[in-house]
Amino acid sequence: MALKIEKRHHPRISVDWPVVVVTPQRYIGGETKNISLGGAFIRCVSNPGAFEPLRIVFKAPSREQFLLFTAVVVWSNQYEQMDELFSTETGIRFTGFIGDSRQYLSQVISDHGVLEYDKEFSAD
Repeated sequence: MALKIEKRHHPRISVDWPVVVVTPQRYIGGETKNISLGGAFIRCVSNPGAFEPLRIVFKAPSREQFLLFTAVVVWSNQYEQMDELFSTETGIRFTGFIGDSRQYLSQVISDHGVLEYDKEFSAD
């Protein structure tokens, strides 16, 4: 039996954080399903498309200030109706951190159990 070698660069954690994706044309609401220092997996009410760069605003429940990032879409899957609110799953890669967002996110990840390592969204 062959062992699977983990190739991901950043540990990621499962979360249920509200998110707003800001494109040049609109604001798109959604929720974050997992996050790492390299990027995040989000579910949105509509497809953010390939606008570059996106601004991403996360609301971590244990923090008063918002977490702010710039990002690009890595992949996106659109569904007819996944559930009552969300129709698009999107992987984003962070391209920049605004304020102390990276430091705070790093602390949150180290305080939680790791879901798995995140290669797809790595900024490395």
